[in-house]
Amino acid sequence: MSLWRALREGIAAATRIRAPLVLFYVVYLVAALVLTLPVAAALSSWVGHRLAANDMARDFDGLLLIEPVLNSNAMLQAGQITPGAQAEGRAATSTLLAMGATVLVAGPLGALLNVVLGGGVLLTYVESRFAWQRFLWGAWHWMFSFLVLAVLLGVCEAFVVTLGAGILVALEAAHASALTIPTLALMVLVFMALAMAFEYARITAVVEGTRNIFRALGHAVAFTVRQPGRALGLYLLTTALGLVLISLYSSLIAPLVPFSWGIAAIALQQLYIVARLWTWLARWASQMALYRQGIGA
Repeated sequence: MSLWRALREGIAAATRIRAPLVLFYVVYLVAALVLTLPVAAALSSWVGHRLAANDMARDFDGLLLIEPVLNSNAMLQAGQITPGAQAEGRAATSTLLAMGATVLVAGPLGALLNVVLGGGVLLTYVESRFAWQRFLWGAWHWMFSFLVLAVLLGVCEAFVVTLGAGILVALEAAHASALTIPTLALMVLVFMALAMAFEYARITAVVEGTRNIFRALGHAVAFTVRQPGRALGLYLLTTALGLVLISLYSSLIAPLVPFSWGIAAIALQQLYIVARLWTWLARWASQMALYRQGIGA
């Protein structure tokens, strides 16, 4: 099966079967509000809009996190610190801490929601139709297996980070800084390979009807090894689709509608989140199509 055909089928499935998108949006919206409202109340200001209703911090712009500190440092360097400016600096620090805590909580919570709903979504794409009973059964049936996979992926990623950091320190000590960029590039590639393999492991588990994560992970790795170009190419294409959407929103669309416009700005943010969730589901559906054709399902 060609990569492009799998992509077309995945996009069509994610568009035609709308229930998973609606469910994900509602669950993420509720969770985002639970995270955002306490922070806003504590700061007496609506900081959540800077996160596009948080989007569970999956697309959080790290520059926004350090922006208040950068502004405070700029004031210090200019020698323009006044009592009022000092108060603004303290408020900026409070905002920074609150936003940082929100991100730390949102990341694991976002992964947990994927674990809870992932089995039902993938089963929906396997059966090419949505039914509440089957969706809930799939979510429950694979929830623990997907949780173990998520924990295992976290352990593997932590190992890669630790190993990479050690290598970078060794390169610095050996005055071999020319190898820093290739090392970082290799770390990124390994991260992508891990993420892709574990995504296919969940797909394998649902397609083959198994909850044995080691069997599923083994078959997923074997599949990606047999078809590395198609598997990696599809992953990169669908990931790039999401990155393009983020860039368009943050650099072109969002500046056109200031948050002071109220309902219009909020509606635009919510449309953006829906589009991001859709690209995410389209990747799952595309990978599902590629895997099923690759094994002759």
